[in-house]
Amino acid sequence: MELTQTTLPSGLSREKHLRWFFIAWLTVATILNYLDRQTLSILAPVLRDEFHLSNQAYSRIVSSFLISYTVMYTAGGRFVDWVGERVGMAISIAWWSVATMLHSLAAGAVSFGVFRFLLGIGEPANYPAALKAAIAWFSEDERGLPVAIYTSGSAVGAVFAPPLITWIALRYGWRYAFVLPGSMGLLWVIVWLRTYRRPARGTAEIATEEAGATVRPRWATLLRDRNVIALVAARFLADPVWYFYLFWIPEYLKRSRGFTLGDIGLYGWIPFLAADIGGVFGGFASDRLIKAGMPAATARRLVLYCFSAVAPVGVFTGFAKSPATAVALMAIGGFVCFVWFVNTAALVSDVFAAPVVGSVLGILGTAGSGAGALFTLLVGFLADRGSYVSVFVIAGSMHLLASVVLFLCMKPARHCASTSEVAQPQIGRS
Repeated sequence: MELTQTTLPSGLSREKHLRWFFIAWLTVATILNYLDRQTLSILAPVLRDEFHLSNQAYSRIVSSFLISYTVMYTAGGRFVDWVGERVGMAISIAWWSVATMLHSLAAGAVSFGVFRFLLGIGEPANYPAALKAAIAWFSEDERGLPVAIYTSGSAVGAVFAPPLITWIALRYGWRYAFVLPGSMGLLWVIVWLRTYRRPARGTAEIATEEAGATVRPRWATLLRDRNVIALVAARFLADPVWYFYLFWIPEYLKRSRGFTLGDIGLYGWIPFLAADIGGVFGGFASDRLIKAGMPAATARRLVLYCFSAVAPVGVFTGFAKSPATAVALMAIGGFVCFVWFVNTAALVSDVFAAPVVGSVLGILGTAGSGAGALFTLLVGFLADRGSYVSVFVIAGSMHLLASVVLFLCMKPARHCASTSEVAQPQIGRS
């Protein structure tokens, strides 16, 4: 399927409302994506005790998800470029929903690892598919906010996950905590297939871009592009911080701060709410700069640089005297993580031609989740030796390092570029 980017004339009020419905529904998908993903980490204090799992054993289970996620992020982006966002999203969510429900049958580390691996196959295509939909329905100067909204669904899912999953587990047992969220995903697919379509009209700019993109570049061509390399390096450094928060906060709160499962449900959502706010604010801030006349790629990067300067406060989390201070510092870290996710995703759509956006985003996700898989193994190793202090020192430094890499390696972007570049060796707009 070929993607057609559109912007909507002011008279087409129905389509204007429809595009925001699709963004809302994509946000629900991202909420479910993170709800399913985070269920294991919330239940980890219970599951580790029941199945006698060490930190390293738990880290291997988490890594099994991230390994398949890493492989499929690139493949998923390419798949979405091929079949389009409608079909790609439906297949992705149906797969990961069934994989989530299979966790209820787990009987130990091996089966949990297998089911996490299956989950990682299905989840990655959500993001390139959602970005494709945003490109289809929103022009460049409008795109930051909708991308921020559906991306923030991951933080919303992470916010709702601790109280919801702990409530289900305490009331019905941990196995139902996997079955119920998975079944919600299957219902989502039915509504999506019945409602989603592409808009009727498009801008001349994107129509020209699509018409000029008669040849899709090979991955080797993409990987030689300087801007791809810069973004890959930055995401490789930055993304592991979020995966650490996502998969280890409940464990950290229990083992190092003495939280019960009920306490995790009451307070474990706070860093993820901060991430949600960071995602929306980060997209809003870059959009305002663009509307004020700043080139899109410059605006996204400026926002990234500014908030990365705040991230090193996370270094002090492990030294905090009170649990409240530790949670507050993790909240700042979560805020920065989603400023990064939103603006790097939007940056891809600003810098690269539309037909390769899914592929480039897939490559970035592969780099980030691959780094996350390695980092979670390191966390398990260090945690089994009794301290999270060094983990927080590393995590608190990563976004600043990523910003330095992006600043040094990414070429200054022009506001517009030849749309035929997608068929040439140089893919990024420079």
